[in-house]
Amino acid sequence: MKCIARILLTVAVLLFTATSVGVAGETRVLVVLIGHYPAGSGWGRLHCANDRELIEPLLTSIGCGKNSIAVLTDSLATKGAVTESLESLVAVTSAGDRIYIHFCCHGQQMIDDDGDEPDGLDESLVMYDARRRYTQGVYEGEAHLRDDELGRYLDRIRLAAGPGGNLTLVIDACHSGTADRAGADDYIRGTTYVFGPAGQPVPVPEPAKVKYTATIDPRMAPLTVYSACGPDEANHEYRDPSTGRYYGSLTYALHRVVMSPGTDRRGLTPAGLNERLRVTMEELFAGKRHSQTPFFETTDESKISIFAVPSGE
Repeated sequence: MKCIARILLTVAVLLFTATSVGVAGETRVLVVLIGHYPAGSGWGRLHCANDRELIEPLLTSIGCGKNSIAVLTDSLATKGAVTESLESLVAVTSAGDRIYIHFCCHGQQMIDDDGDEPDGLDESLVMYDARRRYTQGVYEGEAHLRDDELGRYLDRIRLAAGPGGNLTLVIDACHSGTADRAGADDYIRGTTYVFGPAGQPVPVPEPAKVKYTATIDPRMAPLTVYSACGPDEANHEYRDPSTGRYYGSLTYALHRVVMSPGTDRRGLTPAGLNERLRVTMEELFAGKRHSQTPFFETTDESKISIFAVPSGE
């Protein structure tokens, strides 16, 4: 399997490279979909494979060609494969490029390892080879993708894209809920179990190191992040009543907002898209025993969304 993953990852790198390195204005995409984790990992199954059929039309709508898309699924989405794909994005991104990264998987909080979190906990995305529980000497979190590590890749990509570029990150995961189904018809993309040694207290943050927001740097491309729910909410998958199929709730809402007939995307800002997502999520979960509100962050309110059609077109 490692050999297969390496071959496909090499193909993904070549696909990125094939999109005219050095020519500004390319749209580059990385999609990570993990719904089937290894037996014994502690992670319940998700329906992330279904999300792909919603994401592909979104990519077409932003004019993204197949040669600029890398998709890593299940066993191909190991920590090593994902970070190498991020490294590839850093290498091929040029000034003015638009980057879109979409994660569908489990999420988990971890004991902070560098004192920069105000609550003493890192957020992480659970890669295919990550285990749910800490076991000293066996698995100590090396296959989790911490927010700090992902943030460093994002900063490098943004610097390569420059102020004329654009980076959008969609995270259809969460850091609350359970590791498996909460009910007969409820799948949650996260866990309340904090990863770390049993009994280890949450560390006290170091005030000088605490970081509350994304990096602000005039040399960097604007960054917009959409997450499926707030930090204290669970991310419930959404069951489409017309088909009975489950999807990531944020991915489903994003597809509905962007692809609905008659949607006006002229000059759409990141904040404007977030408001449409919020309303749509309210509609999806109306009357259910739970609700969730997408979490939004952007470094530039005035920048148009990657899903926008420029005004006048």
